[in-house]
Amino acid sequence: MYFLSFLGVVLISAFMMMLSTGGGGLVYFLDFPSALVMLLFGSTILLSAGLLKDFNNAFRLVVRMGREKESAVSEGELRRAIEAVRLAIKTMLTGGVFSFLFTCVLIMVQLDTPEKLGPMLAVGMLVLLYGLAVVLILLPLEARLRVRLSDSTT
Repeated sequence: MYFLSFLGVVLISAFMMMLSTGGGGLVYFLDFPSALVMLLFGSTILLSAGLLKDFNNAFRLVVRMGREKESAVSEGELRRAIEAVRLAIKTMLTGGVFSFLFTCVLIMVQLDTPEKLGPMLAVGMLVLLYGLAVVLILLPLEARLRVRLSDSTT
């Protein structure tokens, strides 16, 4: 079920992109360096917090949740997975805003070349957009883990 919601978010986003650009502008929303920045922010912070393995484990726990209702998962394992997802959400939001503000500083430095302002602003906004998109995907994951934790403690 989680993957259906993930697919739904992706399809709705693609539909919004096609509508807003007249059908052929999906390429405006794709920027590999911006996606790489967000991936590096997320993985670095999770690694330094010691929660990267728990973040990966969170997806396994949610997928297994649908197949095995009473699987043996410790409360500590669930709590660490929830904490890892919460940290990833905070990192995506903070990293997106940080990258956007960083780009805004670069834009202010180049105010004398107005032809560069639009593309630079668009790239800065893409990083923020990617961070918010990841948060939209992670929020249901966190909710399902919390439900599983509350079910296991009762």
